[in-house]
Amino acid sequence: MSDADALATLGRADAPMVEVLQALKVLDGSTAGFRTLRVGIAANVTVDLLGTYLRRHAYAAGVRLQVDKGNYDDLVGDAQTHAAAGVDLLVILPFFDNLQPGWETQLETLDADARAAAQADYLNRLELALQAAEAVPQVLLFTGHLMNPAVGARSPQQVALDAFNDGLADAAARHPQVKRVETAGLLARFGARHAFDARFYFRGKAPYTAGFVDQLAQAAAAATRRFGTQFHKVLALDCDNSLWGGIVGEDGPDGIKLDRYSYPGNIFWTVQQQFKALEAGGALLCLNSKNNPADVDEVLANHPHMVLRDAQLVAKKVNWTDKPSNLRALAAELNLGLDSFVFIDDSAFEVEAVREQLPQVRVFQVPKALQDYPALVRDEIAPLFTAGGVSAESKGKTQQYRALAQAAEARAGFANQEDYLRSLGLTVTLQRDAQAQLARITELMAKSNQFNLTTERLQAGDVAALMARPGATVYSFSVSDRLAEHGLTGVLITEDDADDAGAVRVHSFLMSCRVIGRGIEFAVWRAVVADALARGKQRLKAAYRPTAKNAQVADFYDRLGLSLSSAAGDGTRFYRAELATVQLAESAWVELRNG
Repeated sequence: MSDADALATLGRADAPMVEVLQALKVLDGSTAGFRTLRVGIAANVTVDLLGTYLRRHAYAAGVRLQVDKGNYDDLVGDAQTHAAAGVDLLVILPFFDNLQPGWETQLETLDADARAAAQADYLNRLELALQAAEAVPQVLLFTGHLMNPAVGARSPQQVALDAFNDGLADAAARHPQVKRVETAGLLARFGARHAFDARFYFRGKAPYTAGFVDQLAQAAAAATRRFGTQFHKVLALDCDNSLWGGIVGEDGPDGIKLDRYSYPGNIFWTVQQQFKALEAGGALLCLNSKNNPADVDEVLANHPHMVLRDAQLVAKKVNWTDKPSNLRALAAELNLGLDSFVFIDDSAFEVEAVREQLPQVRVFQVPKALQDYPALVRDEIAPLFTAGGVSAESKGKTQQYRALAQAAEARAGFANQEDYLRSLGLTVTLQRDAQAQLARITELMAKSNQFNLTTERLQAGDVAALMARPGATVYSFSVSDRLAEHGLTGVLITEDDADDAGAVRVHSFLMSCRVIGRGIEFAVWRAVVADALARGKQRLKAAYRPTAKNAQVADFYDRLGLSLSSAAGDGTRFYRAELATVQLAESAWVELRNG
């Protein structure tokens, strides 16, 4: 079996276990360049198959997992062991019915105090485990569910489960590297009769069928953005038979199907609600439609059942140009890579055209069975944007990207770029080792590709460890101007050079693409140099490490004013500067404030 055959086998939902295991064996022995991650599992039931299915979905993403299974119901011990082993990801799975033997059955007769005490025992151990795992870059915490979900909403079982999950949520909120993964929805869609195997549960504390373990592994893959391999930002939407039923140019605005009370309009109305929720969570919505612009504008402005309006759209390409060209134009306008785009269209022709010409774009076709459309958005499209949660600062991006368009219009009225930048009233607020910003810092490090000098993908635990380390500083900076509050848009990390006591080394420097080119990238170095000199350092060292996407910053340190000291065969360039004499590039129009 070749590597390609093995990957194809793993991608088949109906592949029998013997073929899955054979494919994993082939890929384990492959010399292909898979990125390697180490995962630890901590569960209060037996979930041996979870490691197998995690590896299955990781290989599909180009990642080779080493899985440490842990012991049975040894949460604190497992967390300590996995953290000491240096795992990149810790998966914690509490099976609610096994908090104590037959826990759901016991709940019928236990009083409230006894019920709370038993659940508090697990939650207390969870807190100790999460403290032990503070150095683990990322932790996935699965929520609890009922083994018998048919009980009523106010039953003792459901009340206890709700309290337990609230406790899990509180614990996750105290530890920024922790992401919760909801299981109730997975169970409802999969079906309890297919998810559980009572025979193996009572014999060996192994409650799940292989099929449901696969669902849990898929959820873990989604929550980690396919183990750190994807981060989509833009959802580009066709209009006719995608946002509404019918063709507006032929049926007219009053003739399209979008009535929430009748089929098929109610399906399109429901899907638009889903898209609106994605936009509120940070996704950028665009239109890419072959239509007369006036017809689409009429629907957006005046149709009584239209959910999406201009306020939710960051950009529109409504014309008669081919869809791939429009996507290229949108990417250029938003200054984003095409691999951050998802495109939805009802036409097989358009879908295939984008797949052929722009293979980096993730493409979906509206289902022929229209009733399946909301499920497609919920189960396959939405997780590309929101799995694992987003920070508060990443929400509401539409207005921030609209500000880019306003800035482009304003720029045309000035004689030169510097005059225009001075007019913006640019302010950069710099913070050092800001624990409260840990989630957003981690998110920005995962997403930033173009302006990223080293492209180090740190998780929350890694960043927290740097914040706590003597001799290291995590700078984070927020940007505002007269057009918009851009939020936290940059990260700069320095640490003392282990081989040169008099030097500070740049670990990472990255910025959101939406604030590039305004002088911000030069202004923050005033503080870095001042801090280093105050600590008695004499030299600053830095490196540019090339990737497929960061060519635009290949000469950044040259422009900043550092001296090239050496270069490696892979394109890596090393720089240094004597702090007492270095003349850094200036951007006097940017006001730098300490937060």
